[in-house]
Amino acid sequence: MEVIDAGHRYLLAELDRSEDSIKFEQDQILKFVKRNNPPEKYPGNTGAYHGTTIQEVCRALIDRCKYVNNQERCGETEACITYFRQAIVELESRAAKRHGRKVQLAFDVENMPTCRICGHIGCEEACRKENADTQVTK
Repeated sequence: MEVIDAGHRYLLAELDRSEDSIKFEQDQILKFVKRNNPPEKYPGNTGAYHGTTIQEVCRALIDRCKYVNNQERCGETEACITYFRQAIVELESRAAKRHGRKVQLAFDVENMPTCRICGHIGCEEACRKENADTQVTK
C-alpha cells in the first residue's frame, strides 16, 4: 500500500499479475470522498473529489469474507466479519451524532439502505436539507 493523498487516495498492491496484464491493466486505486465545503467541517482538506467511504469498503470486505468463508469455513474469517460490521456501526453512530440524528442499526448492518447522497444509514436525504440550509446562510 502506498499513500497518494493522505486520508483519501491509496495505491493498493496487486497479486498474481502476469507480465501481459501489467501492460493493459491499471493499478488498484482506493479513493475516498474528499470534501472541503464548509471548510470548518473539513479542516486540512484542500481540494475535493468524489470517492467512497470507509463503510462502503467494509461492506465489500464483509462480502469478500463471506465468500472465502463459504470456500473454507474459518473462525478467524467470521471474527473479521464481526469486526467490519462493528466498524460500520461505530462510523454510522459517529455520523448520526455529528448530524443530530438517531439511527437504529441491525445485526447485518452491511445490508441496510444508505442515503444516495451522503452514503449514511438513516439519513433519508436529510443531508440535502442540511446542505440547502448551509447554502442559504452563506
